Amino acid sequence: MRIMMRAAGVLLILSAVVLFFWQDIQEYYTDRINERVIEGFQNGEENVGVNQFETFITGIEPYSEATSETDAGGGTDINISDDMAGVLNIGSADISEPLYYGPVTETKMRNGISFVHDDDHLDMQNIPIAGHRVEGAGIRFNYLDRAAVGDEIELITHDEVREYEITEIFEVDPSQVEVMDQTGGDPQELTLITCDEYNPETLLFEKRMIVKAEIVE
Repeated sequence: MRIMMRAAGVLLILSAVVLFFWQDIQEYYTDRINERVIEGFQNGEENVGVNQFETFITGIEPYSEATSETDAGGGTDINISDDMAGVLNIGSADISEPLYYGPVTETKMRNGISFVHDDDHLDMQNIPIAGHRVEGAGIRFNYLDRAAVGDEIELITHDEVREYEITEIFEVDPSQVEVMDQTGGDPQELTLITCDEYNPETLLFEKRMIVKAEIVE
């Protein structure tokens, strides 16, 4: 009986330690997968493996746009050759995230950040990119509020590295989708979109944080 009680006590202590450091553990494994995905993209690989333990910790799921569903079993590959458009880096906000083609889905935003619409592409004038802030500390767009006007954003594609400068940061209502409108003749810009102002009474994020960045020619 004493042995069982001691074992139960040890398990309780271990559980408390894991819960206390859960955010750090989640961020560590997410960063580790991100590094593999980004390195694989830059090396021209087709897929990056994610095991079941990593999926459990991070919520990242193997996904292929070809099937539009996650793989059964939760431990195979993320398709990056067909589904991934590039890598978005914001040094001032400690953001380095895989960028997936649209349309945006919950799976894509668990795995990285995403174009909003299915016909969004790298050559449009206004490129809308959505990302979560609620996946955990330091994950996806969680630190986007650390960015400031004048900061640089780097977008790495298969063909080039593009530099952008943040020009505006503001909030809008979720219905104000005109922030994604195209403006012919204007320089190319990124429109980064994430949730803001969580209301615990409605359990909803009532605003959207918008970061505009113009390409540096």
